[in-house]
Amino acid sequence: MNQEASMSINMPDCHLENEEMEILLKNFPDGVIALDLETTGLSPLIDKIIEISAVKVTKNGIDSFNQLINPQIPIPPFTITIHGIRDDMVRNSPTIDKVLPEFMKFIGDLPLIAHNAQFDTGFIVFNLHQEKLGVTKSPIYCSCRLSRKVFNEMPNHKLATVASGLDIEIVNHHRALDDAIASLRIYAHGLLRACDEKKQKQTKNESHILDLSSFDMDKSFEIPDHLELLKEKVHTQEIIEIKYTGGSHKNKFRPVKALSLLPLPAGNVLYGYCFLSKLHKSFLLSKIVDWKTISTKKRIEILRKK
Repeated sequence: MNQEASMSINMPDCHLENEEMEILLKNFPDGVIALDLETTGLSPLIDKIIEISAVKVTKNGIDSFNQLINPQIPIPPFTITIHGIRDDMVRNSPTIDKVLPEFMKFIGDLPLIAHNAQFDTGFIVFNLHQEKLGVTKSPIYCSCRLSRKVFNEMPNHKLATVASGLDIEIVNHHRALDDAIASLRIYAHGLLRACDEKKQKQTKNESHILDLSSFDMDKSFEIPDHLELLKEKVHTQEIIEIKYTGGSHKNKFRPVKALSLLPLPAGNVLYGYCFLSKLHKSFLLSKIVDWKTISTKKRIEILRKK
């Protein structure tokens, strides 16, 4: 097995300032882990993990987990332009069924931090379900949600934008280990921005999104048959209309830009931009009773009103 195929668990080239280490261990005395994934797309229910990395901070120091993964499908060209991971780079790497058990040993029950953590969590949970592995009790914190609460001066809350605004260098943006380190440092800076211990606790609580153990692994993670064709619309991030049995527009078609299909504790959802509410929302697949494509003319009209 070559170097790319062997799993890497070691001390990363990760420099944290003393105050960053101190604030993290003050708020997570047993330790904390920042993780990041690179994938073939944005939907945990249909896309594949191609790189998984994590940085663990405990009172004993810093460890890392870093692994390329063979997705067993061609990596789409549009994603290669983002992360630069090509088919030849993962060809001799282990598959997710070999990597995931080792990764779960590495994280244990420690708290997890990720940027847009809902998506990383979705990929982890779906693959745990597919491999019939159990979930841990790890609470999940989102550095993007923290940024929205704390760093109001930022023009947006993308990882690179926030990192740049905080003078945090990302050597290889869109590679999992470097992005995990950046997420960890952003989170530390968010806690440092708090003026006292009470505010730190509030900031931490507001950035918490869920616990891994909140997922019912006995539930079906399948996409309903009548929504199977949504996969294509999500891949192209198309504007469609869905009829939803909940919310203020119950049982009426509403225009949504389909962005992702992902698992949440309440069930599988379509995540997208709702043009009626002008918000990004999660729609339970079990409550989408119908959907339809729209004409180019109508799509243009919707975008003009956005």
